[in-house]
This record gives sequence, C-alpha cells and structure tokens, in this order.
Amino acid sequence: MIYKNLTDEQKEQISKELNNYAVAVGGINPFLTMIEDIRDARPNALLNKTAIFHYAQGTLNWGKSIFKDTLTTLFDAMRKEEKDGDMINGLKPKEYKITMNMMKILKPITVTINPKDEECGGFSFPILDTTEPKKTKMSLIFKILFFYNIEFAKEALNYEIKDAN
Repeated sequence: MIYKNLTDEQKEQISKELNNYAVAVGGINPFLTMIEDIRDARPNALLNKTAIFHYAQGTLNWGKSIFKDTLTTLFDAMRKEEKDGDMINGLKPKEYKITMNMMKILKPITVTINPKDEECGGFSFPILDTTEPKKTKMSLIFKILFFYNIEFAKEALNYEIKDAN
C-alpha cells in the first residue's frame, strides 16, 4: 500500500487512527522508535518464544509463541492480500489449507503494547481483522508495525487533515 495513492478519506482515517496509537504510547517519536525497534529485531520480534518483545520504551505481548512457518505463511498471505485484495481467493488447495491453518492459529491472538511510561495507556490489536464475515484480513496497525515501510507511518502521522469548509 502506498500512502500517497490513497483517497483523502482513507488518508484521513489512517492518520487519525495512527495518531491515536501514537498518543497511547507517548507520542509520535516513541511510536516511530517502537516501529524501528521491531524492524531491527533479528530474528523477527514475533518469533520470541516467550511471546514478549522488549523495545526501548516498553514491551509488546501476545497470547502465544508464533513459529517461523506460521510467520512465513502470514507474510505471504499479506503480500497476496496487498496485491489481490484477498489472501485466500485463487489459492491452490495445499496453499489454501496452509493459509487457513495459519488463520486459525492467529485469529485469537491479540498484540498488546505496554509503554514504560505509566501515564500512557498503550493499546491492543488483533493480528487478523475479522470484522467482515467471510473476509478475514490483516489488521492495518499490524501491517504498519511489522510489514510496511516506516515511511508509510511517517506520512500518515504527518498528514494534515483538510477542513470540510
């Protein structure tokens, strides 16, 4: 997803959402630092067996450990969703089964961000967005934290909402 190619309404909505998340972790700089720390982690932050990732200004927790094959399937599904708009349409039977198993594993998992600053509330989000029946997608904040280029987050956070007047 390329931010500048989105409609003004989409840009506005993503900007508001990201700014709310940024406030929940202490501001734009701590939010961007968290994304950079997640990206710099080797191996991927989600592969921590304890299901906890410590970044400079807090922690990320999720329900259970995620294995490399599940994470690889998740990223492949995300690429397909970005390209085709759906992560399971048109898959071969074997790939469909693997993707469905990944979705069953990840559906109940919620990632919780806990900043060290006591005054910041942090936030939680599911990895998979199941708000539309029969149309499971990756949640946008998950994609922004773990998948998209950090420039996407910077553009969204700096987007100036135009007045409706």
